[in-house]
Amino acid sequence: MPALKVLAPLDHSSRDRILMPQLLKTAHGAGATIHLLHVVPKLRSLTPHAIRSAESYVDAFEAQLKAQRVDAHAIVRKGDPATEIVKVAAEYAVDSIVMGTRGRRGMDKLLLGSVAEEVMSQCGCPVTLVNEATAHSTVDEKVWTQSSYMAGVIWNKVAHGLYTEDEAHIEMQRLEALGLDHDVLLATYTSLQRSGAPADWMDLDFQLETLEEFMPDALRVRGKMSAA
Repeated sequence: MPALKVLAPLDHSSRDRILMPQLLKTAHGAGATIHLLHVVPKLRSLTPHAIRSAESYVDAFEAQLKAQRVDAHAIVRKGDPATEIVKVAAEYAVDSIVMGTRGRRGMDKLLLGSVAEEVMSQCGCPVTLVNEATAHSTVDEKVWTQSSYMAGVIWNKVAHGLYTEDEAHIEMQRLEALGLDHDVLLATYTSLQRSGAPADWMDLDFQLETLEEFMPDALRVRGKMSAA
């Protein structure tokens, strides 16, 4: 019997981590192959390094799943997210889609639209929605997200000549001692290093909270630069 194929669209934010328990459960329980997809909107794809940054992000996610013995494959496309998700689902003949949703209602949903709703209306395969508003994250999932983000911060410092490679690894050791995950730090950093793309993250609140916890000096420096 062929292995199940699952498509997991990622929106390049901390919300992606709420998918992890579902993906791991499906992969380990049913032997499913996970196809990870990030769609770069056309306008955003015009900015420098946008595609390479997206590839690095999805590659790091793939590496983290593989570390959990999951058959995972990274895919990056550009265009309208809902349209591309449906196209990729057909192209790879997936059995189901697992995706996150903010669970908006009423006017918010009307104004901002819903990629999940569009995918459900256009796609013939089952779609499982993991609602950010009701998902219960474990400490491990939070650590996983923070580790991935902080590895990107360190890589950006190396890329701008602010850290040497040795200093980067010392910093990762410091973060590991503070409770972040060694494997996620290293997998994300190595992926960014291989692609040469700058790390990018869209969730500003998450960035500020994580920097405040693990690298508060960076926030103070940023504040001084903004004031100047």
